[in-house]
Amino acid sequence: MKSKRLFLIFVSSVFLVSLVSANTMSGIGFAKTNTEAKKEALSDLCQMIKSEVSSSFESHSTDEGSSAISNIKISSNLPILGAEFTFIDKPLEVEAKVVLTSEKVNALYVQKLYNLNEEIESALNEIDKSKSSSLKLQLYEDIFSLIKEYERYESVAVILGAQILKNKAITKSQVKVELVKLDSKIDSVEFAATVLAKAFTKKNIYVYPPLMQNSTTATEFSSVFTKELKSKLHTTKSPKSAAYLLVGEYTLTKNAMILNYELLSTTTNEVVASKTLNISNNAYKDLATKPKNIDFDALLNAGIISSSDLKVSLNSNRGSQNLLFENDEEIELFVKLNKMGYLYIVGYTQTKDGKFSYLLELSEGNGNSKFVKFVNADDASRWISLGAFTVEPPFGVESIQVIASNKKIHILPNTKFDEESGYYIISKDIKKALSQTRGLKKKISKKVEMSEDVMSFTTMKK
Repeated sequence: MKSKRLFLIFVSSVFLVSLVSANTMSGIGFAKTNTEAKKEALSDLCQMIKSEVSSSFESHSTDEGSSAISNIKISSNLPILGAEFTFIDKPLEVEAKVVLTSEKVNALYVQKLYNLNEEIESALNEIDKSKSSSLKLQLYEDIFSLIKEYERYESVAVILGAQILKNKAITKSQVKVELVKLDSKIDSVEFAATVLAKAFTKKNIYVYPPLMQNSTTATEFSSVFTKELKSKLHTTKSPKSAAYLLVGEYTLTKNAMILNYELLSTTTNEVVASKTLNISNNAYKDLATKPKNIDFDALLNAGIISSSDLKVSLNSNRGSQNLLFENDEEIELFVKLNKMGYLYIVGYTQTKDGKFSYLLELSEGNGNSKFVKFVNADDASRWISLGAFTVEPPFGVESIQVIASNKKIHILPNTKFDEESGYYIISKDIKKALSQTRGLKKKISKKVEMSEDVMSFTTMKK
């Protein structure tokens, strides 16, 4: 495959399962060892849950009294409690299957939510007693972390049909209002990273860059802060070799930034530790903190095609979300379809030199056949490499959209080959190109299953 320019990845999975029948969910994974296969199966299960959470939020977001988790950016690192694993040894690999049954695990999620609620209420009681501004600041930061953790468990509990009897005593928005009233003493990126690192002393941590809330692309601040934080932790270079994932998100107020990081176990995605900081704007005043492509990002991750139980996923050797790449790095991309079918991929490039969309070549052939890949039954539920990509200028943001179908794909967006760039360009208007692929949604019939997945990735100069 040609070497192509690269950019930050968020995966928005796109298969739909009926909420009513979601009493049991399962995932499957293949690898050389039980431990690796278990992680792959867990990842597959989380993609299923993530898709279902996103679908339910989209369906019920206009309902009065809808859950507060409708405002969460759903990740594929959802916490799994009480899952049951089985393993099958094969000649060259291990097949792992994980099953999550709601009637068996709902009590675990309800109890976890109850415990977190108790911690939140206890912290609020301490705030009422305290006259110290510094102690109140610390307690509100702790509460923000607890709410973030609560929302992650709540999102899974809702999908499993658990009855959550008690709402949180305070919301993230209310906590942010209180944090705005309290002056932050953290006035540099280095100091913020030092304070944060003290909360995460485990080894073999893979650090993701912090993203702005409800965004899937990194910023200049994301890059600078990640480098500073990595220098103070026991890190690993790949999420596959990591024992823990450190995932960050920030939100901006008038004079400060609220930055939250959660340390997740790679075997269960449970929160091992979390920390929130209220950072003065003096720390990041010279750094860009807002993504430049936020409008298109929101459009790309809304209205995704979904049908039946066909599932397609995108990934990379660096993971599937919160990804930031630098020049000269080599990244390998992967795609997975859960059963036999066809797929094609559209890329959306946004750099300082311009914007355009293109079809990605996936195989040799003539006409449309070189853009369509067939996944046979033997390769179903396995990651298939799309090849190695190198990060080269101009830097910016690129998104990759995969469209899959259980029927042979005959209709593709029209393209024109550009000799200078080497791309089969669809349009210089990326929103127009997106409408062409989303238009396929109208053609779905009961006999045709289709699904979609999206990645966005950012590239920067070292």
